[in-house]
Amino acid sequence: MEKNNIIKIAVIGAESTGKSELCEALAKHYNTTWVPEYAREYFNDSDIYNYTQNDLIVIAQKQIELENQQLKKAKRFFFCDTTLITIKIWAELEFKQTPAFIIENLNKIKYDHYLITANDMKWMKDGLRQNKFSRDMIFDMNIHEVKKLGASYSAVTGIHEKRLKNAIKIIDSLF
Repeated sequence: MEKNNIIKIAVIGAESTGKSELCEALAKHYNTTWVPEYAREYFNDSDIYNYTQNDLIVIAQKQIELENQQLKKAKRFFFCDTTLITIKIWAELEFKQTPAFIIENLNKIKYDHYLITANDMKWMKDGLRQNKFSRDMIFDMNIHEVKKLGASYSAVTGIHEKRLKNAIKIIDSLF
């Protein structure tokens, strides 16, 4: 159940562009909640190198569930670290098709604004990041998907504190 007075902001972009860091910092700045990317938790217990489209559906379902849970606790703003757009792009790149569940729900779940993280942050290796595809291509794919939805978006640039300040400036100018 959505709270209609809450402004939902999705943060999407290529891997290692500071989405989680930005969401957490924005939630702190606006004294509200945020939802982390569930895929990271999922692959703590699953093999990141051997997964199927069914795994992406499980991840999408849990992401939606967690988002709905955290939204109930939000105050004015709510920040989402990734959306089904990310999972759709992931499915297209890995499997050349997107499961119907993701497509159907992508069109149902609405956000008031998307922040698309630019690739100006250096890629950082961790146990889950694979860097298999061009981050510039993924940035462009994110913009394409948001435009297909007819949604409002902004690219957010800068590194760490500067990125946070730029995101706050965007949000404050819109809302």
